[in-house]
Amino acid sequence: MAKFSFVDGTGAEDEAQKALLMKFKEPQHFMKMKESKQSFEKMLEVDEGQLVNAKEAELLKPIRVRFIEGSDRTLDSKVQSSKAVEVTGVSGQSTIGDLRLKLATMEEMPLEDINLFVAETNLTDEIQLHECYMDWMGSGMDDWPPRFTVKPRVSGFELHISVPPMRDTSEWDKGRLQLYQMQNLVFDVQPSATIKELKQLLATRIGIPASRHKLSAHLRKSLHSYGEYVDLDEDEKTLADYELDKYGVCVYFEKAQVDSNGDYIFDDAFWDENGYHPQPAGCWIPEDSIADRVRPDANPVDPNQPLSIVSDRRAAERS
Repeated sequence: MAKFSFVDGTGAEDEAQKALLMKFKEPQHFMKMKESKQSFEKMLEVDEGQLVNAKEAELLKPIRVRFIEGSDRTLDSKVQSSKAVEVTGVSGQSTIGDLRLKLATMEEMPLEDINLFVAETNLTDEIQLHECYMDWMGSGMDDWPPRFTVKPRVSGFELHISVPPMRDTSEWDKGRLQLYQMQNLVFDVQPSATIKELKQLLATRIGIPASRHKLSAHLRKSLHSYGEYVDLDEDEKTLADYELDKYGVCVYFEKAQVDSNGDYIFDDAFWDENGYHPQPAGCWIPEDSIADRVRPDANPVDPNQPLSIVSDRRAAERS
């Protein structure tokens, strides 16, 4: 049996291998060999088509860059971008620093306000653009050309708030769960901001009223210890009073289940001896997240039902 070879065109045993031989039988480049008997002037002429191909291969396609503003610096699908621009004329060998300078010139902004991110990854100036790609879905670097987000400079300090996965922040579409995960939120806050103002800022983001927030902070004053946890239960105190601006690692969110009198708060639908009681007005918890399928206001789409049944789809294709 002949050995498979692209050069000799031998050894093809099936249609797939024969197709490969046909595909790669010609040189895979756009260079055209010139006749050796041509004059020196003709030999030195450059084909215009080759120049166009060389320029297109050297430069990247337009790079999309979006800008965000405000105190919410979380990079996810919910963040609101103030504008988006396209940058042209850069190559894969250009650095993040080169791109920052180009954006600062285009938008007439200070260089300090051009800080490039991919997902939650902060990119330093020496990184080259061709390094901003990773064939790994979910990394934030699986687009080419890469997509960047610009954050302005920090006016106060960045505070990270961890929100656990919960029905209150879950996302549903036509009766099916789309998102249920922990959130790591990032806010630009001032040391003089009060705990009450922080709760209002967080309430705007996650939709849970500030009166239901229970916050605790992880403070680490020394690298020789794991630190301590402090309850942020005094709304009128500032972040500086709790030393969050100096030693804060993260703030953890928890929803209060009882009121000031110790009574359980019914903010969801429930059954009792009088029958079914729907969610109260203004409830932020998605109705589709209620597992009870017997309730009268249940979504007609059962989340346990598969999106499609193979036998039904095949029958439809045959017909």
